[in-house]
Amino acid sequence: MKMYLLNFRWLFILALGLGLGSCSESSDVADDAAAETYAEETVFRTQESAKLGRFGCYELVFPVTVTFSDGTSVAVDSYETLKAAVKEWRKNNPRVRTRPTLAFPYEVINDEGEILSVADENAQKELRQACRKDFFDNNGPNGHNHRPKICFHPVFPFSVLIPDGTIITLNAKEDRKLLHDAIKAWKESNPGDTDRPELIFPLDVILEDGTTVTVASKEELKLLKESCK
Repeated sequence: MKMYLLNFRWLFILALGLGLGSCSESSDVADDAAAETYAEETVFRTQESAKLGRFGCYELVFPVTVTFSDGTSVAVDSYETLKAAVKEWRKNNPRVRTRPTLAFPYEVINDEGEILSVADENAQKELRQACRKDFFDNNGPNGHNHRPKICFHPVFPFSVLIPDGTIITLNAKEDRKLLHDAIKAWKESNPGDTDRPELIFPLDVILEDGTTVTVASKEELKLLKESCK
């Protein structure tokens, strides 16, 4: 009887150890559903941080770089690829509390077709405060995955007029750096100047549903942006 109890005790300890080990291993990898929810919330927080997308005041100029708390980063060319990248990262980093963020600087388009460069968190905060829209009517991230993410994005090629008269034509997403460098150079040469680079009209834009429309002027762009509710 004594030997039986001893064997049972060791079996219990062994089973407990295996159980704890499996819990520890599983906690190091997030399941698909948890990673999916986290990724949805991250896209929501990213848009909310500067009131971006369909329900905000500005459209993000893709591609952008997303940075993670472990020092890694990835370039994404849409909110869908942003979500996919965050989801994949989260699966392997379920315990990390710091949420991924957009790397500065990045550019946005306002409803008048102006290109604004967001250099740091202060500029991002000012951008958010300048937008008078109630982001998602103050709703939280729940169900964000099923909401439209964008109002529009320009169809390549499109051109941007720098205030010094330079015209930058973007033929593909890889040309975004050309735009950023041109804006940076102009700002450094004209500190304090309040003029902004502008889209050159007419241009074609793609809507959330995949429809392509031609926008003839900044007035038409403003009406388009206002219709995205």
